[in-house]
Amino acid sequence: MNRAVRYILSGALTILFLVIAFHGTDPRQILEAARDARYGWFAVFLACLLLSHLLRALRWRYLLDPLKRSIGLRNLFSGVMIGYLLNNVLPRAGEIGRPYALARLESLPVSAVFGTIVVERIMDTVMFLLIIAAMPLLYAGPMAQTFPWLIHTGIAASAAIALGLASVVTLMLRRDWTDLLVAKSVRLLPARLAGRLGSAAHSFLDGFLFLTRPGSFLAIGTLGILIWLLYAAMMYSGLVAFNLQEVLDFRAAVVVLAISSIGIAVPTPGGTGSYHILVARSLTGLYGIGGPLALSYATVTHAVSFLGVSIVGAYFFWRDNLTVAEAVHARPEGS
Repeated sequence: MNRAVRYILSGALTILFLVIAFHGTDPRQILEAARDARYGWFAVFLACLLLSHLLRALRWRYLLDPLKRSIGLRNLFSGVMIGYLLNNVLPRAGEIGRPYALARLESLPVSAVFGTIVVERIMDTVMFLLIIAAMPLLYAGPMAQTFPWLIHTGIAASAAIALGLASVVTLMLRRDWTDLLVAKSVRLLPARLAGRLGSAAHSFLDGFLFLTRPGSFLAIGTLGILIWLLYAAMMYSGLVAFNLQEVLDFRAAVVVLAISSIGIAVPTPGGTGSYHILVARSLTGLYGIGGPLALSYATVTHAVSFLGVSIVGAYFFWRDNLTVAEAVHARPEGS
């Protein structure tokens, strides 16, 4: 029932955001702008997208190395793409479906693999915050007037990450404190269930064990930077496709990427609707691009990304013999 309510709310949010995004805009002008785009550039767009996901899979190997050495890149990439496919169908389903898919292929505990997904989200948020901190170097216009909440969002996210990461690292290093915290949290539960939850908590914390290996930090950080540079290159290739490169440079692509990443984080299928609003608002409010052209850019880039990820993800979903019920309803051990 709770899952059904979440999906209904997500669908309602998607419709609401799409209505807001396209309200008052002539669809014919949006289609006209789309017809004039140079679609050969979207091959570059897709190449940047898939290469970024391949590098994400490679970075994932470093996070998983304390759990199992030398995991095959093919299985890691499969897990990444299956996760994005599921997020495109059912919001946030990929956060569990992805670790389940890899755990199934590599005989790993799902809770520990899920812990590495949490680490990834922290890393992505840190990269987003670094871009926000560099915003004065990327854009000198009326950012505060167009997105007055952006700086406050960055401050709140920074505080939450610092507190959460400090707590997790402490519990990872002091497993006796973890046992004490779990014991107090589950004291009203049956002993068997309490034991399973305790095991799941320790397994989840194992996903942060890479922090005990400083030698991998440089590779992980470098891959994180390359992933986001490819994201920016992807956005810039979209600008070139719509003949906007003469008025918008690579810095503009980084700015639009940072703001659009907030839309992707909203729990709608693949960020549908929220992505359109924020990308179009970025182009119109910050750079003076016309509404129909901005919405056409948002619609086409989202569609190419959505379809590209879904097709590749569906291939691996089929090759690895997963079922929707397995991927969507999978849970970490003990939950």
